[in-house]
Amino acid sequence: MKGKVLIAVFHNFALSLKGIHRMILYNITWVTEAAVEETLIDYLRSTFIPSVIADGSMHSPVLHRIEKGAQEEGVSLALHFFADQSTDIDEYWCGLGAKHIATLIGKFGNRVMGFATTMRRIEL
Repeated sequence: MKGKVLIAVFHNFALSLKGIHRMILYNITWVTEAAVEETLIDYLRSTFIPSVIADGSMHSPVLHRIEKGAQEEGVSLALHFFADQSTDIDEYWCGLGAKHIATLIGKFGNRVMGFATTMRRIEL
């Protein structure tokens, strides 16, 4: 019986992973100076990410530090969310998204800048 349960759990996990491949990846790249990096990360963790998740349009956030070349200055962070459909991202921006960004700009001013990219996975 244990083997059947394990197979069923693995099968459901595999199906859930397969579903992730069909989702839309929404990336926001933040660029800031090194002196602001930890404050920005704290803000993203404590305020920005929970606010986006609470909206319900996007889920499964992941934050990455982008490796930089020796000549590059500053710090770049990539914040990924998944959305089930691209319209979920549109709904976010038409709803609370603009407010979330305005709050971030109010806190950091021109010390942080960002740009967003929406991506859809291509099966190989």
